[in-house]
Amino acid sequence: MKYIIVGFILICCGYSLSYAKYCWNNKNKLAAVGTVIVVAAAVILPVLMLTK
Repeated sequence: MKYIIVGFILICCGYSLSYAKYCWNNKNKLAAVGTVIVVAAAVILPVLMLTK
């Protein structure tokens, strides 16, 4: 069950990562880096909570 939840989180974060790539290509590097940081937090924190 945990793997399904982690997979769902990764699928949902794919949209945000595509937005980060769009920002990077349009020379908006600050928004791209910020989006990647938010996505990393959105993936790492739930995974840590599921492993405890």
